[in-house]
Amino acid sequence: MRGGRILWGQIAVVITIVLVMTWAATQWVAFRLGFQPQLGAPWFDLAGLPVYYPPAFFWWWFSFDAYAPAIFVEGGIIAVSGGFIAIAAAILMSIIRAREARNIATYGSARWAEDKEIRAAGLLGPDGVVLGRHTQDYLRHDGPEHVLCFAPTRSGKGVGLVVPTLLTWPGSCIVHDIKGENWTLTAGFRAKHGRVLLFDPTNARSSAYNPLLEVRQGEWEVRDVQNIADILVDPEGSLDKRNHWEKTSHSLLVGAILHVLYAEKDKTLAGLDAKMLSPNDFMLVTASVVGGNSGGVVVNTHGEAVSLVSYGSGSYTQTVPIDRALTVAGQLAK
Repeated sequence: MRGGRILWGQIAVVITIVLVMTWAATQWVAFRLGFQPQLGAPWFDLAGLPVYYPPAFFWWWFSFDAYAPAIFVEGGIIAVSGGFIAIAAAILMSIIRAREARNIATYGSARWAEDKEIRAAGLLGPDGVVLGRHTQDYLRHDGPEHVLCFAPTRSGKGVGLVVPTLLTWPGSCIVHDIKGENWTLTAGFRAKHGRVLLFDPTNARSSAYNPLLEVRQGEWEVRDVQNIADILVDPEGSLDKRNHWEKTSHSLLVGAILHVLYAEKDKTLAGLDAKMLSPNDFMLVTASVVGGNSGGVVVNTHGEAVSLVSYGSGSYTQTVPIDRALTVAGQLAK
């Protein structure tokens, strides 16, 4: 609130109190004097009771004080008490205003929630994502909204929120566990209540996953294989930045995967890697049995593979980029 701002509400309360008490003094004096005609005509009648103008008391006091001084003293006390009451009200409202000033949100309004606010938010339920603790109760969020915890490194996000949630979450979950800490701390407990899988292509203990089995045979198989090749050759999705070798390896990989799916027994990335490392007994000499729309793709890839080998046997050689993506394929085939 600005310092020069007029507090109209506070002023209105003070004026109203003074006016009411002055009016009360006027009516009291008129009552004590028996509503004599000498007091003048009333402002209006209310249920047969004459009601005079609020400041009439001061006119009467000036004119008739000598005739009834005690009565006018009584009226004066009533009027003066209104002033004291108005002062007290002004002080009280100033105190209230000063306390409200401490809650001004000019520099932010963040604060710890109170008990009633926590209950109203539904954070004391038995299920949900663990957010923290209030006295002896755990705070949990079990609504449809997303939960974001933003805090510095090593500030307790994992042990304070993630680990307690994984130890109490009754349903399925997918955990992006970069450091492996959540798996170490919670996998044993969760394994007693359900199936727990670790997927880490660089870890010998990783669960197996064969993306080639997700290829839909028929109309969509070429598109599905191209998607897999895109991920292997260019994980960042920078299609416009691919060099000659990345483009060539993508085309070669598409045909090679289709060939493996149709002509080889080991239909995994590990099998693909093994075959590509032995080109003498792979696509260059193996008859293709792929038919339909995929047959042309494999035939074209066969020609590119021959050209690639011939080009690599010259004075300039280059490592095909897909070798980098297939180095972890052995971990996926189990």
